[in-house]
Amino acid sequence: MIGAKKLSTIRDEVEEAFSSRGEDPVQRLEAQIASAKRKGNRTEVLEGLKRFLERSRKRKRRKQRVGARIE
Repeated sequence: MIGAKKLSTIRDEVEEAFSSRGEDPVQRLEAQIASAKRKGNRTEVLEGLKRFLERSRKRKRRKQRVGARIE
């Protein structure tokens, strides 16, 4: 959790802001990244946003260990 918002809430808000035209937000970011690279501009932030949106929404849960701990 970041502050008072969950990361999933922030991801939903970013997706909504980027998909306001009905486009796929990741494809829109890819186009913006390509345009910025052609112009010679930096793209680190856009690439970070793209990775953030591509990242799986659900984390894999760790398997619980069977058996008692030996202390």
